[in-house]
Amino acid sequence: MPRKNANTRESSLPSPEAPAATIAGDGTVLLQLQDLTAGIEQYYRCSRRILRNTSKYFNVLLDPVKFSEGIAMEARVQELSQKYPDPTSIPPSELPIVKVTNEGLPEDSAATRASFRLFLNILHNPAMPWPISRPQSVNSIALLAIIADSFSAVDHVAAYLRKQSLGSALMKDRKATTAHHMELENRQRLLAGLTFGIPDWVRQFSAALIVEGPKRSKTMNLEISEEEHDEQGSDALWWRLPGGVEGTCPADFSMRGEADRSLEELICRRDYTLETINSIQKHFLSLYMSRQPQCRLGYGSSPQCDSFQLGEMVRFFGRKGTLRIESTFAPTPEDYEPYNGNVNDIISKLKESPSYQIDVYHQHCGLRSRLIPILEAISPLGQVGICLQCWGGNRGKESWLDNPKQGKWDFRKTTLARGCQEHQNAKAMYTAEERDWTPLIPG
Repeated sequence: MPRKNANTRESSLPSPEAPAATIAGDGTVLLQLQDLTAGIEQYYRCSRRILRNTSKYFNVLLDPVKFSEGIAMEARVQELSQKYPDPTSIPPSELPIVKVTNEGLPEDSAATRASFRLFLNILHNPAMPWPISRPQSVNSIALLAIIADSFSAVDHVAAYLRKQSLGSALMKDRKATTAHHMELENRQRLLAGLTFGIPDWVRQFSAALIVEGPKRSKTMNLEISEEEHDEQGSDALWWRLPGGVEGTCPADFSMRGEADRSLEELICRRDYTLETINSIQKHFLSLYMSRQPQCRLGYGSSPQCDSFQLGEMVRFFGRKGTLRIESTFAPTPEDYEPYNGNVNDIISKLKESPSYQIDVYHQHCGLRSRLIPILEAISPLGQVGICLQCWGGNRGKESWLDNPKQGKWDFRKTTLARGCQEHQNAKAMYTAEERDWTPLIPG
């Protein structure tokens, strides 16, 4: 949670450069947002009652009994009520001030100030229509998530967003034009989904981050303009997702070693997903390298058919870049860069497997007839995403990192499922120690 430096002081004049914005015309308190980055102070006239009723943070801070700030403010408000029977007639310059800073909030000062004002408007007027254009809505909701969590007012903002049906309305609105912006939007949506309890956002956009891979790594040699860097908010909470999703590792993926990678739920799930797809290749290579006949025609040419299929299989995997053949005695690099591409690209490449035949009699002897049913069964890869219901109910049990299923998994015993059971079935497959990919339809 971002830290805030908050206190009150009496009868302080607002800055002429930043007149008080009226959130509540009868408000008896001025919130002073101090922008530490830009050196700007912005004032908001608010209702003390509404702040206390909607924010646990302000309820404690403005308590008229427990703390000196609240006691001093209560005395000042009582004094003003005697001087001005109508609270709307109180000049802003005479209102007591509560200071809050933007420490811990994204560096994009203008966007943060706009979202802070939106946050206050939502608390004071939960019936107002959503005022932000759809292209800017995702960024605004993500900033609201950080601010609402910081001031302990998540429930009220979440209720407002549900009434506006923004979760479903913005579900497919993806305006990103570059890989970096795509990851930014995925992260912003996931943060908002986790904070405000939007299950579809959590499932879909956690899966998108897992499948599409990190695009912010310097190891990918992708150029980021200074403007893009500022827009992304390099210090924002969405680059270090909370709640056990990413832990407290550095925001820059290129700064993380292998030990750091294993500390994150999203990276853990991505590694399991890649290892699972790799196990499909290994399964078929092992079958055709074994002494067990794979050609089921029983012809005298069946051993030659198996050898032919093995050679074509190795050549296909190598040509698609999914298989590397190395010597067991020559020196090789100890560490390889992790695959940073889209997992769906690997599946698409594998689906291009041709129907190789050694002759016209050996139909359906090769890889394709066995491989395609498996690839169709594991895609689309939305099943690798986080189930908010399971995650919120029992994070330790749901986590692939902390509680992998392990054991043996058999493709022939898979069953269709929905909801939480679908996620549990996926977890059993992806985190298994051993997988049997013998297909339902024999080759």
